[in-house]
Amino acid sequence: MRRLPILLLALLAVAPAEARKPRDVDSKDPNKMICRTEEVIGSRLASKRTCMTAQQWEDMRREQRTTVDRIQAFKPQQGS
Repeated sequence: MRRLPILLLALLAVAPAEARKPRDVDSKDPNKMICRTEEVIGSRLASKRTCMTAQQWEDMRREQRTTVDRIQAFKPQQGS
């Protein structure tokens, strides 16, 4: 009988992690269309829906990561 509360607590601890997983992560098909709704900056009410294939989303993510890495690695020249 004491195992039931422990089991319930363990399930409650795991449930939020499972709920946060993006739905399109398990997608193996690069041609699957994925739509995402993004908030418009500067507006509390407006939103923008963007649809691309899984491959296009991955390419965009990779390009953004490369840009961030390049900017963070930039070291200005010190001199006269």
